Amino acid sequence: MKYWFVFSRGYLSMGRTTIGICDDELEICNATKKMILSLLTKLYGDDDEYFALKIYDSAAGLLHDIEDIDIAFLDVEMPVMDGMGAGNRIYKVNPNCKIIIATSNDKRYSEAFKFNAHRYLNKPLRESEVEEAIVSAINKTVGNSNLELFRNRIKYNVKQSDILYIKSFNGSVEVYTANNVFTKSVSLDQIENELDERIFYRIHRQYIVGFKNIKSVSKNIIELTNGEKLTISRRKLLSFEKAYIEYDLNFGG
Repeated sequence: MKYWFVFSRGYLSMGRTTIGICDDELEICNATKKMILSLLTKLYGDDDEYFALKIYDSAAGLLHDIEDIDIAFLDVEMPVMDGMGAGNRIYKVNPNCKIIIATSNDKRYSEAFKFNAHRYLNKPLRESEVEEAIVSAINKTVGNSNLELFRNRIKYNVKQSDILYIKSFNGSVEVYTANNVFTKSVSLDQIENELDERIFYRIHRQYIVGFKNIKSVSKNIIELTNGEKLTISRRKLLSFEKAYIEYDLNFGG
């Protein structure tokens, strides 16, 4: 069985990070949810639109939704399928999902290496350790989703965090990464709706830039990690600065 808790102004938002909490004891699920919600509120504000929490009382329920889960918070000791078994299944189906193991049985620590667990926490949970685990996992999942793009008529799935910038060109878009240029037959407005808005900003009517690959900003000039420079529209400058500072504070670490 699963239970929804959405931490959001709206139900769906591009770039939402979904956290799945799985424990066969519903009371523990709710306590963990409450702790994580409190941490998210402290770190990102109480009116944030970027997170959704789901709680599950079985590994089967979590696995049913696993393709949509970005961070899985797993108890080890569960009936039918335990957290280690679930972790192995998650790693095969959704390797981008960050798995946080929580248990009072530290003898099974080595098993978590098989599915590249992000963190292994001992029960009873300490708020400081949960905070570190959740924040580091969020930082790794932001921009982790792919865009379907084309190069020489061949389709590629390109990770959003690898994108330097996107340029409008002849009714389509050109998408620049460190080593390649991809295209897609959509408008800049359309591709903007596909992006994780936490890590991109439209600096000009013809350009969208990725925050992660900005090397420096001087006045209204952005220098990217590949040495290219882009100009921020004057009317966009103040809002860009605010968005970039917010990105750096929340996800830049």
